[in-house]
Amino acid sequence: MTDSHHEHEDILGKQLVLGTGFTEEDRHEILERLTPVGKRLRSYPGDSVELRLSIKNRGEETQRLTLECVLPGVEPLVANSERPDLSSALTEVREDMIHELERVKTRRDPRHDRPHRP
Repeated sequence: MTDSHHEHEDILGKQLVLGTGFTEEDRHEILERLTPVGKRLRSYPGDSVELRLSIKNRGEETQRLTLECVLPGVEPLVANSERPDLSSALTEVREDMIHELERVKTRRDPRHDRPHRP
């Protein structure tokens, strides 16, 4: 693994709180799946990021996975998945959170949202 991979994993590792339905034994797989989210958080000071992952009805057809992200100056971001497979649910909340973070970035820097002029 590269140093940058560890850097992003460290943000997640330090700031991610495993809530209801998870144990510390789940942490490695979760961090591995969510590493791309850490890459999107690199522009924020690590101690200003709050992440919380929780799951209701784990292992059942009705399970619901929730990833919450609190950043300075931004309304809390939330990504959910109702997929019954944990790996698929983690992937879905990761992709949704990346989309939310990109939306926040575009809103903060509107230059990225304008068409290029020749």
